[in-house]
Amino acid sequence: MPAERIVVDGLGRLPQFAHAGQAGDSLFVSGTLGTVEGLDLADGIGAQTTQTLENMGRILESAGATWDDVAKVSVFMVDMAEFGAMNQAYSDYFGDGTPPARITVGGCDLALGGRVEMECIADRPRDRTATSSTRTISRRTLTVEHDGEALFVEVAGDEHRDRRPPLVLSHGLGGNHAIWFQQVNHFARDRMVVTWDHRGFGNSTDRAGRSGPDVAAGDLLAICDHLGLGHPDLVGQSMGGWTVVGAELLRHGFARSIVMADSHGGFTSDGIAAGFAAPRRVEATGTSLDTLGLHPAIDASLRERDPARAYLYQLIGDFGTIDTGTLMERLLATTHDAGEASSIDCPVLCLVGERDPLIPPAVVRGLADMLSDARFVEVPGAGHSPYFEDPELWNVLVERFLGTNDG
Repeated sequence: MPAERIVVDGLGRLPQFAHAGQAGDSLFVSGTLGTVEGLDLADGIGAQTTQTLENMGRILESAGATWDDVAKVSVFMVDMAEFGAMNQAYSDYFGDGTPPARITVGGCDLALGGRVEMECIADRPRDRTATSSTRTISRRTLTVEHDGEALFVEVAGDEHRDRRPPLVLSHGLGGNHAIWFQQVNHFARDRMVVTWDHRGFGNSTDRAGRSGPDVAAGDLLAICDHLGLGHPDLVGQSMGGWTVVGAELLRHGFARSIVMADSHGGFTSDGIAAGFAAPRRVEATGTSLDTLGLHPAIDASLRERDPARAYLYQLIGDFGTIDTGTLMERLLATTHDAGEASSIDCPVLCLVGERDPLIPPAVVRGLADMLSDARFVEVPGAGHSPYFEDPELWNVLVERFLGTNDG
């Protein structure tokens, strides 16, 4: 299997190499400098050391790893007379924790006039417990009647609901509750996981023909109220981002945290507009679904890597009665401004596929810039549906985000 190249959007690099490479379970982070804007360097050995470590942390996070996964760091310096200042900044960065193994080499000529450069080797974490876990996870389905419609809901792992906050997953335009099959088992091991069908998708009705963001937010709140979920973690994929944003705006403080997955949720700003106007890294494959395994919401590479799973994405999206054209018009007509963004003060993870042609990374970064407590992360090599295309990494990134909010 060819090695995976990882590039972090917004982090300066020379075009001759990627920020990191993935081979098997090993992650190799390239030589990294203390750049702050493009290829401009921080001022002084201490600041460069700290910035280098910050930049490496961003690379590790993009690959689904942390400093805890790093086995060894190599430090290269121009002048060993600056070792004391470098080492102090290095120690301050890791604080009271135990840093990884390290080697320091002096007398080096470094690119761009840098005083210090570092590289590291890490173990990209995998879902190590998924195959060994023997815990029985309960599952039940129900129908919630709301506003004249029957909303289909699946609940998994409810025997663990008191251990961690419940997680509610809202799907996008190309899916239904079943699209989360690679997430449910992962997250339901230690929390309640709720998936559901928007009106007209999967097993939910849309008798009145009103499916869209205006009613979806109320539907989500009705489901959570029915299940007695007072302060859940919410995930909204693409269209589902409009849903979770709408729910939080209707009931301020409802969500403990929000994951906006490949979605801007209807928010508008100059940054978001510029993100849509900028050239796309890849072009969408079109709206036609007459090629087996080809869909605009998944990167074309999935059809090459895993044709059966790419075909499954197509199949899951076939269930339902929705008029996608009408629904898309309703999504685009539902917008939120900066004032509404400022009212969302819970932690938000803005997660996006590096190759998403529909909601490009620059758009999701623009959303993160609008919010008061947001983190922006790209999933390397993925298109519009990283949760489906690279579920192992997506699950790790979301799990870590949710863990930072546990108190």
